[in-house]
Amino acid sequence: MSSLSGEPLSFWEKADRAAGNLSVFGTVLYSIITGAFRGRSGTKQYNLHITHAAVRKAVSRLSARQLQSQNPSTIQGYETYMKEHNLTPETVTLNQGATGLWIGNKDAKNVVIYYHGGGFALPAVAGHFSFLSHVIEDINKDGHDVAIFFLAYTLSPPAEYPTQLRQSVEALRYILNQGARDPSNVIIGGDSAGGNLALAVLLHLTHPHPEIDPLPLQGGHNLAGVFGFAPWVTFAVDGESMAANRYKDIISAEGLKSWSELYLGKRKEGDSWSEPAKAPTEWWAGVKAKRVLILAGEDEILFTAVDEFVKRLQTVLPQITYVVGYGETHVSSVYSGTENDQQGRGLRHWLAANL
Repeated sequence: MSSLSGEPLSFWEKADRAAGNLSVFGTVLYSIITGAFRGRSGTKQYNLHITHAAVRKAVSRLSARQLQSQNPSTIQGYETYMKEHNLTPETVTLNQGATGLWIGNKDAKNVVIYYHGGGFALPAVAGHFSFLSHVIEDINKDGHDVAIFFLAYTLSPPAEYPTQLRQSVEALRYILNQGARDPSNVIIGGDSAGGNLALAVLLHLTHPHPEIDPLPLQGGHNLAGVFGFAPWVTFAVDGESMAANRYKDIISAEGLKSWSELYLGKRKEGDSWSEPAKAPTEWWAGVKAKRVLILAGEDEILFTAVDEFVKRLQTVLPQITYVVGYGETHVSSVYSGTENDQQGRGLRHWLAANL
């Protein structure tokens, strides 16, 4: 299965992909041998140290097109997960070329719209569907009525900013209008690049992107909440955690640089919606959300950027909650399979308290 869109890989791209995968295999072997001597600079768990090293090598060595070509698309991954769990896939074709994927009862009173990470260039992974399914199962067991509306947006390449943001706004527009939900029954959120999109959509509600149709909220009501799970708020690759956590985390500065360039495309420079950290602090005052949650792992390369961003938000957003997973890496609940870690529990508790 392949999530590659646009032109198929050329012969040379395929040949280089094979060579790249061999280099990833070499990294795995090297990490298995040296992992026992990793010290404090490596990932705490031995098995995750090996996995993270392999992923870092893959995203640094292979192009986004090559990675897309050998991984199932978001929709394919969703359909596989649903069928493996004897569930019926339910999809919605949205305006602007995206697709909405239901996890849970589509008629639920409350909806969490989820934007997945992957640098805008990679599809969702099985961990997304597993983690989110377990989250809503746990919440609903306690008497809540919530479902996930998972956005399958167009990847870069071929898409460029603001395509993914426009599609994210349309997902919210669909849930509010066709889904007939009150904003107070809707939460938007996402991880990494998806956290970027959630924050950008939040900005769009009060400061509309000049190329995207505004989205007024009905009755003047605010969204129940917005969360960013290790949100990618700036495309800069400096900061203390970039160096300190480079051998711990699952993502690399090289991968981030490549993905941000693909996302921005011809624009070259980011703005307040592509990089939420660039938005003036006063723009965040009076946002259309009752509660805001930011999560981050202490051992991830984005930690410094997220931490500095949160400190700015705290000056104008009294309704913000900040959860740090000490000793945890980038969106570890999804990408490292540690669903019940500090970040995962933090998201569960916050969702249950705000729906």
